[in-house]
Parts: sequence; C-alpha cells; structure tokens
Amino acid sequence: MSGGPGAQVRSVALRVAALALLLLLALVGALTFNVLNRVPDTTVFLVLDDGGAMTLEPVYRRLRPNDPLAAAEATVAALASGPTADEAARGLGSEVPTGTLVRAARWRDDVLVLDLSGDVVAGGGSASMMGRLAQLTYSLTQPSTVDAVELWVDGQLLAAWGGEGVMASWPWRRPEGGLPRW
Repeated sequence: MSGGPGAQVRSVALRVAALALLLLLALVGALTFNVLNRVPDTTVFLVLDDGGAMTLEPVYRRLRPNDPLAAAEATVAALASGPTADEAARGLGSEVPTGTLVRAARWRDDVLVLDLSGDVVAGGGSASMMGRLAQLTYSLTQPSTVDAVELWVDGQLLAAWGGEGVMASWPWRRPEGGLPRW
C-alpha cells in the first residue's frame, strides 16, 4: 500500500512547500534583475556654476555599453541630453549641445579618437567651450582602458574650438590635481 492518509498529507505538504520555495526564488531573481538594471554603470560629468567659477560634478547614468566604443557613443549622448530634473534643480547643466553626435569612433594605441558632429562647436563663448572640452574629456576617460581622448569635428582635428578659439592640443589627458575650475 501507499502508506495511508498521513503519507499523502506529507506528500502534498512537501509539494506545496517546494512550489512555494520555487516561487520565492523566482521572485528574488526578478527583484535582483530589476535592481541590477537600475544600478548606474557610467559616470558623466556635468557643469556646476557656483557663481564665481564653473567646475565639473560627477553624476551617474545607466548606459549599458557593451564595449568601449559603444560606451563613448552612449556617454556623448548622455552629455548632450543634459541633466535630469533633479540635477538641474541642483544647478547642474551640460555645455555639450543637444544635437552633438558621434560620427565615428576608433582606437589609436591608448587614445580614444572620436569624430563628433559640428553641433559640438556651435554657439557659446570661451567658458562654454572650455566646459564642453572638460565634460567630454573627463567623462570619456572614465574607463580604465581610456588613457587619452582626441576629439575631431566633422572629420577635422581642430586646434581651436568655437568662435573665440579655445585652444586644444591633442590628445587630452586628465590633468592631476582634481576637477578643473574655469
């Protein structure tokens, strides 16, 4: 015989417990996946005007890049998108114009070479241009694989950016000593 009514009750109880455990594991897995998909994976730098000078402030984005070149494109897009509403309320902004796009990206040794659309040099004075260069350089050199950045505009390496001619010598590396102020 099968062991009577007590054995059947134990069998049903074990099946219910196993099913409950499987549902709990599925719930924990779904919650973990949801949380991990919201965790920032990229640092970008926005501009903060403190009234006396401008500086950079790191903010975090979930960009999900799958390689360094895709990360560069996503980073430029994040800078062109500007701050979130909360970041804007804290006084943060972006000097990288909205229409700025990555036209091409490649590696030359340890230098990330990006060709950006002409929007990146449109409008703004020298403080704005300095902010753009600082934002791009600091944000793009976040991965440890990027030692330096060389920025081209519409297929040309520019020695001076913008109408006021902010000079740039390439490649740009992060200077030591903290975030820039201008």
